[in-house]
Amino acid sequence: MRAESRTTIGRVGPTLVAVALWIGACGQTEEAPRPARPDPVVAALEQGFQVDTVGVRDLARGDSLNRHAGLTIIETTVGFDPAMRDGEVVAWEFRAVALHPVKLLLVRYAAAEKSFELVGESPMVVPERLGVNRVALPEPIPVTRGTLFGIYQPEAGVIPYRQVRNWKTLIAAGAFQRPFTPRSLFSMYGWRYAARVFCRHGEPGETAAAVEAVEADSTGDAP
Repeated sequence: MRAESRTTIGRVGPTLVAVALWIGACGQTEEAPRPARPDPVVAALEQGFQVDTVGVRDLARGDSLNRHAGLTIIETTVGFDPAMRDGEVVAWEFRAVALHPVKLLLVRYAAAEKSFELVGESPMVVPERLGVNRVALPEPIPVTRGTLFGIYQPEAGVIPYRQVRNWKTLIAAGAFQRPFTPRSLFSMYGWRYAARVFCRHGEPGETAAAVEAVEADSTGDAP
């Protein structure tokens, strides 16, 4: 798996992370996201969790769109940190170039990798805007080593992709069958979709305590 597409953003202060995320979104030509509800990523950082992203870093780099309806897409090139403990996906983010329904899927291999098992999914959503959309999950979805993320676009293409050498994305025509979908229904493509998930892990207070310790040491207030 490619480590460069799994990013830790929980080792700095929550304010700095929020600013960085805002600056990254504003660097794109499309309308920047303005979530109406509290940002789940910032909330997780403020609670002291570590937060990782899994997926593409630069959501603006998708340059092609598959317009076929009913595609299930599973990302296999990047995954969750094998050393992660008590991980939970709290939100996902994607770039939309069309306003059609889309949902997040979390799956894992089963039956000696002959099928996929559904771990969890988001509600079906219609993007609020063209450009970057961040979607908070109603409830966190636990993930473990080997969990993969994917998307389902029931009506038409929504999320663009970029063709990348040696990238491995599985695509099937049709919805994910529950609870298992045969691996044989999927074909491999070198398409990197403009989507990523946010996963919190660790114990609440760990990151906050580390940040406070650094700040105290810098001011000479450390015990």
